[in-house]
Order: sequence, then structure tokens, then C-alpha cells
Amino acid sequence: MLFNKNKLHLFYLLFCFLLLNVQCKKEITDDTYFGGKVIILGHRGMGVYYKIPGNTAESIVPAIGIGADGCEVDVQLTKDSVLILHHDLDLNSNTTCNGHAYDMTWDEIKLCKFYGFENMIFVCSLDELFAKISNISSYYFSFDCKLDQNVADFNVYLGQYIRAIKRLCDKYAMTEHVFLEGDQYFLNNVKSMGLNNKVFLAGALSQEHIDTASKYNYFGISCQMDDLIVEADVAHAKGLYVMGYAPYNYFQNMNAISKKVDIIQTDDPISILKKFKRYNYEYVIP
Repeated sequence: MLFNKNKLHLFYLLFCFLLLNVQCKKEITDDTYFGGKVIILGHRGMGVYYKIPGNTAESIVPAIGIGADGCEVDVQLTKDSVLILHHDLDLNSNTTCNGHAYDMTWDEIKLCKFYGFENMIFVCSLDELFAKISNISSYYFSFDCKLDQNVADFNVYLGQYIRAIKRLCDKYAMTEHVFLEGDQYFLNNVKSMGLNNKVFLAGALSQEHIDTASKYNYFGISCQMDDLIVEADVAHAKGLYVMGYAPYNYFQNMNAISKKVDIIQTDDPISILKKFKRYNYEYVIP
């Protein structure tokens, strides 16, 4: 009887070893369904835990420096049709200025300073940002297009917004490398005005959104990682890319990769770049 128990224990240990070996061979990789590597974007730059606020050149340039493929940024329009980086519609939420971007000119907004930073960090325009980055057309940017619904004439405003994107992309040859996120109305206007950017329907990864994106020939869907109602393979089967946001640690990064996203917007670009040996150790983070 003792002999049989020992054999049973030995068999159990062997089974566990083989199972562990199989799991190790299933190592998560950054290969995508479409044959490339996952595009790693810093969420607003270096992420929410960086010492400098996101949507600033001071956060975005380091993210690219450490090896990110680019960044996700929040984009708004000024009264004189300049695209700026800022998340909230109200500038007074975190800067020394008051009001909405569309109520102010760029000459006014460029004087807006972020609170609490001794090194004088100001609101940045996308033109300024792109001019700062060498070989800008080598990187990807996803524009989370923040549209102000409170403007007097939304359709006039929307036309200005879309034309400003086109001018910027043409100036820096970035059409292929600037993704546009938004709702169906915005994306259909983008396409009807002749822009050739890759567009992503913002919302949950659901069968309904997949059908909509497929119907209107969008490039993909952008969604929070908690909003993957169906698996990414369902979108892939329709030729759609999945862009997920915004993991903020190593384990959430790996969870996003395991769910087969094609583009990841992460608040922890360091850990995922190191995991996939894409981190630039020669760059010194400011």
C-alpha cells in the first residue's frame, strides 16, 4: 500500500512538472494577430504616475526616449484652429487659465501654466510637440479627440477641428501614423472630409460596435481593458484592430497583451518595454 502511495505521489509530481513546462512554453509575446508587434503607446506620455503631468512635451518626449512607439494624447481646438494637448474641457481644472480652449486663442493658451511645477510647464500645441521630436514620422500618436459640445455652432467647429488635424498631418507627413479616436458621427465626418488617417470607434469591444466599425470601414475599436465584452478575435475576424487602454502596472500590461490587443495605451510603459526587450537603457529619464 505504501509503495502504491509513493507511486501516486511521484506521478502527481511528474504531472505538475509537465503542466508547468507547458505553461512556460505559452509565454506571452508581443506578436499580434496581424503579424506585427504590439504598438506600445504611452498613455498621455509617461503615464499617470510620472512626476510631470501627461499631455505635455515634458512627459511625451521621455516616453519616446525609453522606447515607446509613440503616445496617446488628448486633443482640443483653440478659437484660431490650433490643436492643443489637454484632457479636460475646462483649462482651469489644472492650469492658471480659465475657460474652454475654443473660447481662447493659441497666443492666450500658450501662457497657461500647469499648477504646482517649479520648472514652468505650459500647455503645449501639437505643432510644438511634433517639432520637438526628431524623426517624428517614425512614431505613432493616437488622438483622443475631445470635442466641445457647448460651442455655438457644432458643425462649423467640427469642420475646423478636422481641417486642423489634416493640416498638421500633412505638415509632418503623419497621416499614416496618427490614429483618430471618436464616436461614429465624428469618424464619419473625418472620412467624408477626405482624411486618410486610421480611425478607431471609441467604446466597448462589443458585437454592436464591431458591426458598426465593419459597416463603415473603420480601422479598429479603442476601448478600456475592462470593456472587452467579446474577445479581440471577434474583431480580428472582421479585419479590425483593437486598441486597449490604460493598464497602469506590469500585471495589467500582461493581461492586456494576453487578451490580444494590437495597440496598447499604457500608464506603465517602462515595465512592458522591458518585458519585451524594447526598452532603451541608454536614455536617461529626466
